[in-house]
Amino acid sequence: MALPFSVPFIKVQGLTGSSPTVVVPSGHVYVVKQLTLYANPTLAPARGFFRDLGSGATLFSAGTQAGTPGWFGFFGSLTFVAGESFRWEAGVTLGDAVDVYAGGYDLTSS
Repeated sequence: MALPFSVPFIKVQGLTGSSPTVVVPSGHVYVVKQLTLYANPTLAPARGFFRDLGSGATLFSAGTQAGTPGWFGFFGSLTFVAGESFRWEAGVTLGDAVDVYAGGYDLTSS
């Protein structure tokens, strides 16, 4: 097995809907170690949801009120095996957006 190294799975500035979906390829295990969300909404509250698409579960969520900038972070371990998928989703009002990140380790079997 190769030594793990940190990789960004999702990096989106100005997300207003859903980020690209990440699907773990065969022979890989993705371990998400860090999630971040930044929002500075002007019109209405803004929220972000990090979702496991197979189960539909929200694994992390954060948000802030209009006129109140906020940065939120998760530092832990969320493991996804081959075939599983995840993405960020934004709950924002027209004109607002969130910046999101998901990164961690791409483990491969040899």
